[in-house]
Amino acid sequence: MSPIQALVILLVIFAIGEIVADKTKALLSTTLVIAVILLIGFWCGLPADIFSTAKIADISGVLIGLLITSMGTMIDFPELKRQWKTVIIGVGGVAVGVAAIILVCSPIIGRNLAIAGAPIFAGANTATLVMTTALNEKGLTDIASFCVLMLVTQNFVGIPIASVLLRKEAKGFLKIPENLKLYAKADAKTEAGASRRPLQLPALFNKPSFVMVKLAVVAMISNFLAGLTQGTVHYFVAALLLGILFTELGFLDKNILSKTNAAGFIIFSTTMIIFTTLAQTTPGQLVSMIGPLLLSLGIGCVGVIIFGIVIGKVLKISPYLAISIGLTCTFGFPTTMLMSQEISSAIGSNDEEKAAILNYLMPKMITGGFITVTITSVLAAGVVVGLL
Repeated sequence: MSPIQALVILLVIFAIGEIVADKTKALLSTTLVIAVILLIGFWCGLPADIFSTAKIADISGVLIGLLITSMGTMIDFPELKRQWKTVIIGVGGVAVGVAAIILVCSPIIGRNLAIAGAPIFAGANTATLVMTTALNEKGLTDIASFCVLMLVTQNFVGIPIASVLLRKEAKGFLKIPENLKLYAKADAKTEAGASRRPLQLPALFNKPSFVMVKLAVVAMISNFLAGLTQGTVHYFVAALLLGILFTELGFLDKNILSKTNAAGFIIFSTTMIIFTTLAQTTPGQLVSMIGPLLLSLGIGCVGVIIFGIVIGKVLKISPYLAISIGLTCTFGFPTTMLMSQEISSAIGSNDEEKAAILNYLMPKMITGGFITVTITSVLAAGVVVGLL
């Protein structure tokens, strides 16, 4: 098989995954569809070295740092400040879920399996990239396959639970007449003129080529600083934190990845590399992972549910909403948005009620998903990977 043939096959598989996810409104995620196609393909004779043949195996390892750095540029601090309760719930829910999996599951399914799976429960692709990269370097490809399996199935656990609870929350919301007055119209957000920041460069340097340079420079600095800690601070954690810092300083633009003209290729290559271990995954291994998978997901959800009930009382918000925010780690965006839209349409009896429910739920769910999947999962993976 030639490199271009291998690349075309992987591109087609990725495209099919995105189309199915779009048609099913993310019920069947892109990663799930890709994993199923690749597993069947490998079992039917698809070359195990297709990733290296397509020449994306090496470059994706470099691009991961750029991707995670760009995630730091997506943080909207004013919105996080407004949603401070959501931030606490998201961070706390993930922390409790991860700790519960490690502590409860380690004696049952094995320490390495529990440690590797815990941060996958905390987020999506990025946490999986951190863990599978570390596991493959240690030769633990079977455990890396477990991480991929957890990635592609966790939304089937989190989505139904959150959906049921948010429906209850929406019905309770409508029972309080004052809520319609407060939320029927979306809040108007005003932005003050942005002042020039210390490291902000002239507009001349906003061309896509130089945007890539800036992103790569910050990733390089992150790699250097992480090396100084001798692994105490993981490279990807440093990349996320410096992405935030250099955005605040003005060196990096907000949502910088979209301005590189290379976002599609970066996302494609860093997503596909997650699935390299599936080439060595046999049907027997897959069956043997089902028990540990269900136990890990179950314990993680129980941890989030308990935390949601407790923190809901402390912060004086509904446990239904608190638990749902915590569970955003299992599905993230765009499901957080789609779920809010679908529930508002289903529960609201008129346009005013639908708008009020949507304006009440969506900011909290989207912020919750961002906190759990984008930030906390990377930090959790960076900490937990050192325990392997």
